[in-house]
Amino acid sequence: MAGPITSILLSGVLAAAPGGEGVTFEGREASARTEQPDGYFFQGSLPFGDLTERGTGQVSLSVQDRVGVSSATFGDKARLSASLRVGGAEYRVELTQTGFPPAQAMSPAPAGPLPPPPPHLIEGGVLMGTPIYGETGIGWRATTRAHAAMAVWGIGSVWRNGALLTDSALVHAAALDAGTYADDDTKRLLREARPGDAEVVVVVWNLPPQAEPRGFIQFLFDNVSIEVEGTRVPSVEVVPTTGDLPSSLAVLTPVSPTAFPAAVAPMPAPRFSQGTGGSGTAGTTGVATTAGPATGAVSRGAGAAGTTTVILPSAPALPSAGPETFSGSFAPSAPTNPPPVVSGVSPGSTATVGQGTFATPPTVAGVSVGGFTAPQVSAPDFNTFVGTTQVSPGIPSTVPPLSQSSGTPASPIVGTPAPLNTSTPTPLVGTPAPLNSSPGIALPATPAPANAAPATAPVAAPGGAAGPAR
Repeated sequence: MAGPITSILLSGVLAAAPGGEGVTFEGREASARTEQPDGYFFQGSLPFGDLTERGTGQVSLSVQDRVGVSSATFGDKARLSASLRVGGAEYRVELTQTGFPPAQAMSPAPAGPLPPPPPHLIEGGVLMGTPIYGETGIGWRATTRAHAAMAVWGIGSVWRNGALLTDSALVHAAALDAGTYADDDTKRLLREARPGDAEVVVVVWNLPPQAEPRGFIQFLFDNVSIEVEGTRVPSVEVVPTTGDLPSSLAVLTPVSPTAFPAAVAPMPAPRFSQGTGGSGTAGTTGVATTAGPATGAVSRGAGAAGTTTVILPSAPALPSAGPETFSGSFAPSAPTNPPPVVSGVSPGSTATVGQGTFATPPTVAGVSVGGFTAPQVSAPDFNTFVGTTQVSPGIPSTVPPLSQSSGTPASPIVGTPAPLNTSTPTPLVGTPAPLNSSPGIALPATPAPANAAPATAPVAAPGGAAGPAR
């Protein structure tokens, strides 16, 4: 099946381009990758906001721009792998199909419903060296205009903590050679793109609401390197966020209120018809005046529906030249003190006078009760995300970080440690007793001399037997 399908795709692309212009089989190549393992996760109910949370991750993007036909929705090649760990969650995004081919041309086909292509040109799925976002008409409108060295749209898969969320997500990634986010810790969105500030943005939507209530996730990688046709795009590590105003304020991207999904157009300023001085018609609407006899006459139904045609008396024409002299008498066109005509409700009374009266609106506890109409929200499209906005009545709520669970109680405030002198002090080391305080050791006694014992009498020699006396 690979041969026939490839032939069909190529024939369709060639037919879309007269004479085969804009179609190549090699195409320009470009790539981008992170240089440090860090990234930012976007919080909030809409993408491209100012609330980010720092995490660790990486991104690798390579593209091959083979189709240059503006009406082509597939035909280019790209590879995208992005992951980001923030708090206790780890996200991973893989691009499985560049562009948006028919379902029968995808192998294997995704299990979920395929998203439609975005409502702007993608030239086969990959754009290179083009302005993007803002008023350019390409990408997200409610953000600052940037410049992409390469951008890709397609279908991919999203995992969270190793579990597959969907295999039919709409994936968009752009390697910007002129980024729009500050390089300091705030990571706030700036009003002007800055050349040399290289960034990679990854946005994924069409996620199941039960898995991701917002319907989308977005990453930002700031420390990246970009190469186009083997040549590295010049970039700097940190671009200062302060400086002089741009040479032309036209390069800034004013974000109009209608750029957001389901936004209500601002109410136009009231318009009033400019009356002619002295004609008596200033501030009136739907009143036709005609010149007539000196006597005034009022007729109803002579003009347009709901209007009254008033015929006012006309004064005699003045001479074009000569002194301003009038002769004769003129009847007054109206009473000197006409009675007042009041239309409405007199304060403090319930009686109404005149025509065109109006009823007093109902009041509850002294407050007038009115009504309002809610604008109809259009069907979901490229700029409308499925999900519930996390807001409290009247005050936008900050989305809690992913590392914090709603069921986990808040950590207690760290108490002040007790001072060291509140406990019993350690006794000081006593002075050792002097060596001569104890009685001295007795010296060994002198042995008695050998002659100190009394002398012993010599032993008498044994005598012989006594002989006879002589």
